[in-house]
Amino acid sequence: MRLRVFKKLSFAFGTVVFGGLLWCSCNQDPIFYSISLEVEPVDPRIGGMPTSIVSIGKTCYVASKFSKTIHYYDGENGWQELAKRPDGRPIMDLAATERYLYALTGEPGSTALYKWDSTATNADWEAVDNAAHVQSIYGAQDKLFACAGSDPFTLWHDDGGALAELSGGSGFLQGAAFNKTDYYLAGAGIYKLSGTTLSPVAGTGAFTVAGLITLEDNTVVGVSGQNLLAIKPGGEFTQKDMGATFTGALALWGKKTEAEQAAAAEPKTLLVLGIQGSSTSTTHGYREILLSSGTLNPDAMALRTPGKDPSNSSVSDYDKYNSSLGKHPVMTLFQAADGILFAGTTKNGLWSYRNDQWNAEP
Repeated sequence: MRLRVFKKLSFAFGTVVFGGLLWCSCNQDPIFYSISLEVEPVDPRIGGMPTSIVSIGKTCYVASKFSKTIHYYDGENGWQELAKRPDGRPIMDLAATERYLYALTGEPGSTALYKWDSTATNADWEAVDNAAHVQSIYGAQDKLFACAGSDPFTLWHDDGGALAELSGGSGFLQGAAFNKTDYYLAGAGIYKLSGTTLSPVAGTGAFTVAGLITLEDNTVVGVSGQNLLAIKPGGEFTQKDMGATFTGALALWGKKTEAEQAAAAEPKTLLVLGIQGSSTSTTHGYREILLSSGTLNPDAMALRTPGKDPSNSSVSDYDKYNSSLGKHPVMTLFQAADGILFAGTTKNGLWSYRNDQWNAEP
């Protein structure tokens, strides 16, 4: 046994000053080891549940749902508030195309849709006509997709001009992706867009899809419950039960900045996917799938816990990850051009991975 003097116990139990001496065994007690791993939380600049994190060029945009402000991040000065607001109502979500940032404002059942031209100097927000009942928005390449209602789709797309109604499809719109040739939309199944007609992708109809992303080899990946869905550029569909419940948050991650990756022609290393445990579980956060030259290998797809293999992970330490972001369901993920990985939680605001640890973005 040896004598130790503790003046302050970790923030996990509050600050406690001892007037006496604390005895402990020669081997470190597990509770104090756990305390040593915890990251002291900070107040998030963007609190609550963040909207989708979207980007135009190298600039990211996000808002806290039902707040009235939008923040942007270009890697130079942290998150800054966008000078102009779409209107005086709360923001429900954001979406982006190559040129326009879109904001859905109001509340369910009474919404308005606005767009902002990122290429114009001192641009004002413009209302999008015929969008009073829109409930979800997603951007892909040069098109904005918006959905009002859930069965069947009441769906529009916008290429910078007037909204045009699409036909076909069912379910609530929960994602959009472009694979350099075709657009895909997530709902009750995955749909391919041809002109103004949505055609179901064979084999996907049994899945309620929660999110879509395009890999660097142009494979479109979606998630549904515990299922990972993949559509190859040629149209081949595969599905695999991965054993974890996905939230729909999807992002590609690489060790280098966007500029470094481009210079080295280096593809992203990981597909990262938000997960949500049961109501009594503390296992949340996200999981990783190792990519091979930017490609999914269907025969080798397996979920990896962040930090378990630091040489091929978005984090360097599993225990620190597990004691911080690993406690929270992750609803949106995005890696910025400067390499910083961001995560939006259900109620604890926007987080980032900096200095080898996850914490709320201050």
